[in-house]
Amino acid sequence: MPVSYPGAVDAPSSADERHAVRAIMASAEFERVVADLAARTGRSGTDVRSDAQTCLEEMAAQVGTQATQVWDRFGRWLTRSYTIDADASGLPALRDLGRRHSLVFLPNHRSYLDPLVLRSALAQHGFPPNHILGGINLALWPMSEIAKRSGLVFIRRQSRDDPVYPAMMRMYLGYLLRIHGNLEWYFEGGRTRTGKLRPPRMGVLRYLVDAFLANGSDADDVLLVPVAIVYDQQHEVEAISFEESGGTKTPESIGWLVGFARAQSRRRGRAHIRFGPPVSLREALGEAASRAGSADPTEVVPRVAFEVAHRINAATPITPAALVTFALLDNDDRAMTLAETLDVLEPLLDYVRRRRLPLTSDVDLGRPEGLRRALRTLVTEGVVDEFDGGLEPVYSIARTRQHEAAFYRNTVTHYFINRAITEVAAVQAARDPDADVTSATWTHALALRDLLKYEFFFPTKREFDAQVRAEAALAGWEDGAFTATELSKAIAASHLLLAHRVVGPFLESYQVVADRLATREPAAPVDQAALVSESLGVARQRWLQQELHSPESISKDLMTGAVKLAGNRGLLGPGGDDLRAARLAFAAELAEAVRAVGTIRDIALHDLGAERRG
Repeated sequence: MPVSYPGAVDAPSSADERHAVRAIMASAEFERVVADLAARTGRSGTDVRSDAQTCLEEMAAQVGTQATQVWDRFGRWLTRSYTIDADASGLPALRDLGRRHSLVFLPNHRSYLDPLVLRSALAQHGFPPNHILGGINLALWPMSEIAKRSGLVFIRRQSRDDPVYPAMMRMYLGYLLRIHGNLEWYFEGGRTRTGKLRPPRMGVLRYLVDAFLANGSDADDVLLVPVAIVYDQQHEVEAISFEESGGTKTPESIGWLVGFARAQSRRRGRAHIRFGPPVSLREALGEAASRAGSADPTEVVPRVAFEVAHRINAATPITPAALVTFALLDNDDRAMTLAETLDVLEPLLDYVRRRRLPLTSDVDLGRPEGLRRALRTLVTEGVVDEFDGGLEPVYSIARTRQHEAAFYRNTVTHYFINRAITEVAAVQAARDPDADVTSATWTHALALRDLLKYEFFFPTKREFDAQVRAEAALAGWEDGAFTATELSKAIAASHLLLAHRVVGPFLESYQVVADRLATREPAAPVDQAALVSESLGVARQRWLQQELHSPESISKDLMTGAVKLAGNRGLLGPGGDDLRAARLAFAAELAEAVRAVGTIRDIALHDLGAERRG
């Protein structure tokens, strides 16, 4: 039955929070939900109603003119480090759609500044302020009072044991959809720790789908708008990198906010905002219904989330910082001259242009002066070291800032993941002189796709097959008549090898976890947090002993992904000898992939050395 809120149809999109709570509580649907919750929990209706009102008052926000002006001034001051670069080409059409439908902006999450820069960009093009869903941990008084009156909806991070709160969240979202309010939230569930897009959290999206369905078949469509936000430089990356390698996160507080605000005093370039094509929720539900006979939210939500993630990735522009760190990382700790850095970048830029990947307007790295500008920016930030006391300046990633450099590079690794997998798979296939090269490459590529499925967003196997074939063609390895020996020669002759830079750190990190898991007694339950903690320590030791090629492998986020993969493969136990054997096979599979990456690294570094000698 469609939900009817008294007065909701005529309510403005900037509805007063008290009006929202009154309208929801006056609806027949609210009474049905309260009665159902009372029956399920054994609590009295009065008790549930009071709890529900508290939840609604906690989350409900308004968009008041005065508070919004104050908040926007604060936002402009807090984002003073950046000039905002927003692609406005599709915004007029999107604004027109917003007059008839609710728009739900779903950006990636790299910085606490994301909502402020997005809000500024949208306001400049005539969009009303969004209702922004954010964690209640950021509700720092007194700024939280102004924030709530300018559209910020503070929500609890955990509500698993409280059936009232999610029920009210669904009702509040349904109310906002009925009045055509625009929404925004960061569906990764937190800022990226590595620079790449994190797997989406499904909770709020599921509430939105439930609310849309509850509003009935006559409800207007909801359009999910993918948004990519990338910064030239970020103050936060240093702290994120510290936490990733095992450090303790500084909790949000007024003191933390003051320190964060002070850090924005220095110019850090541009904040780039790009918008992907919107996803129609009605169409997504219709497609699911036509496939399965019903629009089951448990099927729809993951599909929609991954489609949004794909569109965010496709819209993400490649920045100078991403390309320079790509070139300077994983060079066996060698410093590079300007000419050597250009030698690494030229085939990469040629590949980017051939694939017509999106670039920011300031990418001019094919010429020395453009590269010098990008290097100067990274030197000023302390991410790159410059030594100019010799015959000519040389550049290298600062030894203590490799995680930060990787953060910038990883903003674009999704564009190169299929190329990297194809390289590794081809090396693995070429090791067997009797194998059918094409078939073996595909088999290894599928296995690598499965190893990395918690780190990257892969398409269906059919689409993946087409992409791997396209990458082989770009590399000149598409000839089905290749023998293993000929393929080995073709790989060695390649001017562009990326796997050691793209997947090397991921596979090394996973290998450490797999090795530690293999030492566990299979009959004992696995303490996952302890396994990650132990693996971080072992990885650091191996890095100090120069047994790991990249300090990026010392990553809590990557190791958590490895544990997730082990769980998906049924390797966390408990079990017996079969489990022990399966864990050893898992460790061996990763070791073999890491060896193949090492082969690619050796070829790339040999070429770099040959160019130096030349």
